[in-house]
Amino acid sequence: MVAQSSRTEQEIGKRVDCGGCFGTVKYVGPVEGYPGAWLGVDWDDEERGKHDGRVDGTRYFYTRLPKSGSLVRPEKVNFGQSLLDAIKSKYGHKCDESIEKESKMELLKFQQQINAPFLEFVGFEQVAEKQRDLSSLHIVNVRLQNVSSIGEVGDLCTNIREIDLSKNLLSNWTDVFDMCAQLKHLFWLNLSENLLSMPDSNDKPTFPNVTVLICGFMELEFHQIEAISSIFPNVEELRVPYNHVTDLSVKSDHNFKRLKYLDLEGNSIKSWSEIRNLSLIESLEHLTIENTELDSIQIDDRDRHFRNLETLNINNNLISEWRSVGELNKLENLQQLRFLKNPVLELENAATREQIIIARIKSLKNYNGRQIRDDERRGAEYDYIKKHALEWMKCDSEEAKRKFLDEHNRFAELIESNYTNFSEPDFPFDFHRLFQCTGCPRNPS
Repeated sequence: MVAQSSRTEQEIGKRVDCGGCFGTVKYVGPVEGYPGAWLGVDWDDEERGKHDGRVDGTRYFYTRLPKSGSLVRPEKVNFGQSLLDAIKSKYGHKCDESIEKESKMELLKFQQQINAPFLEFVGFEQVAEKQRDLSSLHIVNVRLQNVSSIGEVGDLCTNIREIDLSKNLLSNWTDVFDMCAQLKHLFWLNLSENLLSMPDSNDKPTFPNVTVLICGFMELEFHQIEAISSIFPNVEELRVPYNHVTDLSVKSDHNFKRLKYLDLEGNSIKSWSEIRNLSLIESLEHLTIENTELDSIQIDDRDRHFRNLETLNINNNLISEWRSVGELNKLENLQQLRFLKNPVLELENAATREQIIIARIKSLKNYNGRQIRDDERRGAEYDYIKKHALEWMKCDSEEAKRKFLDEHNRFAELIESNYTNFSEPDFPFDFHRLFQCTGCPRNPS
């Protein structure tokens, strides 16, 4: 491994941009056989690289992927700018002297053009003043502005409440802490697509004002998300899509005390046994586990802690059996479900599969963004009974009945609750017999 110059060690770990490609500096120094200074960069996109940090048999650095590394000249990359400079650039702020000089030059030029030496721009000073006053900014979007540091942003931007810092060149959580410490009113923060390292010190600050935190595409594992939760203890909405979350080992003394909305889309979680761990977060109301490779759902008594869960998004997964859908009936407060692009849906036409889902989940009020009417629910339950009544009546043993009711989770309940609603001439089976076969305690009369 080639030794690095102490003069340039401060650049190691910095994020850089080169023609729209983002990477992390892993080496600064000479390369044998090539004159001048070089940067060894580990690119986020492997296709931008050429090797694993080894050149002509000599290792200069290590890469995350087999061919994500390359050597580039320092002048070819952009090390970024401060957040303060990015805000000034995007929102028109210039220093006072610059504004005064430019405004006078523009006024003089315009006066000469129209031959009006005493003309004044009405309101021009107010516009210039507004440009100078960044304290009026409440919402800031500096996505893709190559922000790599913070600067004294709190001196001028005192009232920022929401900031989108996604896809920039920040490299360390310390910079984020610096920004949060300066922006006292900040409550909404998007850090997505920044690869940040966490400082080793256990003495980390806390920012109780931040209630919405978005950290997508940041290569985070769940233990890192837990560490972040201790820094932002009052987060109510946490979005961490497309990270490296595979396990969800929530500790009993977790810091998600106020968390209501959790988005885990695009993480390779796969198993409901991992999702079950989230039941320790009793405040959780909305859960998105879209595109997590989930293939089945099995809910037991440990999941009863999901007592406040009202909304569940399980789109684009691998669920292939209706029994998993029926398991969701055990989530007693589940009111809204998004359930698209799962293999089980291909087993029925659109109308039938919607009826099956409505009939199987008693508390459901909204399906794929559409409200479920009362008459729609009655019709769905009625049709579900008709669809499976013959199969039920063919069960000739207690074991067969048990298996049927395990598969059709609400069948007996539906017959009992809907018995008085049925008009028997319209029903294709002997409904009295069907009712008695379920073993319902109430006798029809």
